Amino acid sequence: MSKKRITSLIIGILLSATAHSATVYISDVQFVAIREGLDNSTRAVERGLKSGTPLDVIEQNDGYTKVRTPSGNEGWVADYFLSEDMVTRDQLDTLRARLSKSTESRTEIVDTLKLSQQKIQELSNINTSLNDENESLKQQLQTAAELSEKARAIVSQNDDVSYQIESLKQQASTAVAQSEKLQDTTEQKWFMLGAVTLFGGLLLGALLPLLRRKKNSTGSWS
Repeated sequence: MSKKRITSLIIGILLSATAHSATVYISDVQFVAIREGLDNSTRAVERGLKSGTPLDVIEQNDGYTKVRTPSGNEGWVADYFLSEDMVTRDQLDTLRARLSKSTESRTEIVDTLKLSQQKIQELSNINTSLNDENESLKQQLQTAAELSEKARAIVSQNDDVSYQIESLKQQASTAVAQSEKLQDTTEQKWFMLGAVTLFGGLLLGALLPLLRRKKNSTGSWS
């Protein structure tokens, strides 16, 4: 075994101690085979691993890395087929997935924002309607207060008119009573005057013959 080969083997053994927990990926190559040995002529334990397939690192040796595939097979693969980072295509798929998710989230946010704006507009319309109704109720209340004041004034005037009417009724009753009393007094006066006149006539009728007789008697005496 050559000195270079031995040196590479030692370095690979040392590196393998820290490489067990590492993960590498098939690089931007369509398909890669995992083989039993470090030579491409050795038997392939697994074929057709596509780019982006994750592999668990077991050890490294002279430009080759022993890996474990997702199906559990172990073998060697050249380092130039491996990458410590995800391949560009997988990164692109990941970014596309993240972009699609972000787009969906943005769409949901936009829809939610539109719905919120619609709700705000509806609430604004309701608020405007309530303000209009409030103003209408204020006007109606003011009109009702004015009508109530006018009604109170009318009632007060009616009370005054009723009092005046009652006073006039009393005055009219008093005037009627006084008129009736005056009429009775006038009738009594006319009755007494008639009685006096009648009595005077009767008295005069009775005295006239006597006066005539007396006159005749006086004339005969002379």
